[in-house]
Amino acid sequence: MILIVVLVVALAVVGFFVFRGDGLSGLNGDVENAAMVNGVAISKTIYDNQLALTLSSFKSQGMDVENADNLAQIKTRVLDDLINNELVNQGIASAGIKTNEEDVNKQVEAVIEQAGGTEKYQQELTKANLTEKQFKENISKQLALQAYLTANVDVSSITVGDDEISQFYKEYSDAQKTASSTIEIPALKDVSDQIKQQISADKQQTLINEFLKSLRDKATIEIFI
Repeated sequence: MILIVVLVVALAVVGFFVFRGDGLSGLNGDVENAAMVNGVAISKTIYDNQLALTLSSFKSQGMDVENADNLAQIKTRVLDDLINNELVNQGIASAGIKTNEEDVNKQVEAVIEQAGGTEKYQQELTKANLTEKQFKENISKQLALQAYLTANVDVSSITVGDDEISQFYKEYSDAQKTASSTIEIPALKDVSDQIKQQISADKQQTLINEFLKSLRDKATIEIFI
C-alpha cells in the first residue's frame, strides 16, 4: 500500500495530490486556465488530464461516470483538489520547508524493501512511468507536505472512545447484514483496533479539511470553468 501511495504521489488521508511538477501551473495568458489561486494559474490542460485519470479510476471501481450528478461531483472534486494542492504548495514555499537527501533515500530504501528488492522496485517504477529521479522528487514533496501539515494541524488531541468503536461496529454490522444475509461478521474484539484506526483517520481528515478551508478563506481564487 505504501509503495502504491508513493508511486502515485498521493496521501489518502489528505485526499489531494501533493506535487505540481513541470507545467502543472500555467502562466497568466499563456494557456487557457481552469482557475487562478493567489495569482498562480492552474491550466485547463492539467485539469482535463486529471479529470480523465479520475474518471478512469472511478469507472474501474464500478461507478457510473456517465451519470450527470456523478460527473458533476467528480468535476467539482478534481478542481477543488487542484486548488487545495496549489494552496498547500504555496504554503510549503512560504514556510521555507525543505527536505534533505538522507531522508529521501531512507524512504526509497523502505519502499525497495517493501517491494521485494531492487528489481521489483524498478518494475513498479516502469509500470508507473516514473524515473527514479522523478520518484525521489515525489517523495521529497511528500515529506515536505507531511512537515507542513504537522506544523499546522494538531492531531495530538484526537481520542477514540470505546463507545465510538461500538457505534461504528454496529453501523458496519448492520450495513453488511443488509447487503447480504449470509455474510459472516467478525467479532468486535477482532476488528476493534482497525475500527479505532479508521475513526482516528476520519478525525484527522476532518482537521485537515478545516485547515484547507482556512487556507481557501484567506486566498484569492478565481474559477473559469
